[in-house]
Amino acid sequence: MMGHASNGVVLVSLAGRSARTRFFLRWWHVVLHVAKMRTAAILLGLAVWLTATTGQPAPRPVTGRRFVVALDPGHGGSNTGCHGHRVEEKELTLRLAIELRDELARRLPRAQVVLTRVGDDTMTLAERTATANRVGADVLLSIHANASMAHDQTGFETFVLAPEIAEFDATAGQGRGREVGAVERSSPVGAMLRELEYQTNRRRAAELATSIQRQQAVRFPARANRGVRPGPFDVLMGAAMPAVLTEVGFLDHREEGADLMRPDVQAQIVDGLAEALVEYYRNLVRTD
Repeated sequence: MMGHASNGVVLVSLAGRSARTRFFLRWWHVVLHVAKMRTAAILLGLAVWLTATTGQPAPRPVTGRRFVVALDPGHGGSNTGCHGHRVEEKELTLRLAIELRDELARRLPRAQVVLTRVGDDTMTLAERTATANRVGADVLLSIHANASMAHDQTGFETFVLAPEIAEFDATAGQGRGREVGAVERSSPVGAMLRELEYQTNRRRAAELATSIQRQQAVRFPARANRGVRPGPFDVLMGAAMPAVLTEVGFLDHREEGADLMRPDVQAQIVDGLAEALVEYYRNLVRTD
C-alpha cells in the first residue's frame, strides 16, 4: 500500500486498490471517526457528571484562571507594632502592602488584590483572616517587620502555621458549618476532602514561603536569610487558603532599620514579594 506524508500524517492512496480493499479502508476510517466522537462524548459526560456530583464547575482554561490575593499589612490603629528609625511598624507594612498591590496589578492584570486594611485602622487578627475568607482569596500574605530584645538581630524570615496548630485548626473547622463543594464536612467524603484541602494548603504555603525567602536572598545577599519557620500566628489560623507571614527585616536594628526606610530598599522588597506571588500563581495554574 503506497502513500505519502503530509505534516507527519501518512495519507494512503486508494488508486489501483481492489473494490474490497477500498471498502475496508473507508469502513476503517468511519470506525476511527466514530471512536474519536465517542471519546469526546465520554469526556464531556464525565465533566458534566463531576460537576453534578461535586457541585464544582469543570476546570476552566488556564487563561481564565481566577486569582485573588489577600495582603495583610500588619498592625494598625492603636496597635503600632514595633518601633524603628522615625517610623512605626504599622506605617511600614501599609506602605509595602500598597506598593505590592500596585506592582501585582502590573504583573498580573487579571488578579484581584485585596488589602485587609487600607488606612490606619485597628483590626483584630480574626477580622483580617475573615476578610481573606470572605473574598475567597487563593492566598494570604501577612506583612510585618521584626524586632528583638537587644536590638541586635538582623535578617528576613517567613512563617507558616506550625503543623500541630494547623492540624488543630483543620480539625476545628469541622464545627464551623463550612462545606467542601456540595459535600458536608461532617460526612466521610467531607472528611477526606478536608484532609486533602489541609495538606494542599500546607504544601502551597511552604512553597510560597520558600519562594519569598529565595527572592529576598537574591536581592539582599548581604543580609541574613533566617529561612522558613513554623509559628503559632493567630492571623494564619482559620484561613481557608494557603497563608504565610513574612518579616521583611528588623526595624529596631540600627543599620537594618535605617535601610528599611530607604525607598530603593522598599522597592526591592516589594519586587521580591511580587515575583514570589507571580511564581505561586504560575504553579497554581499548572497544578489545577
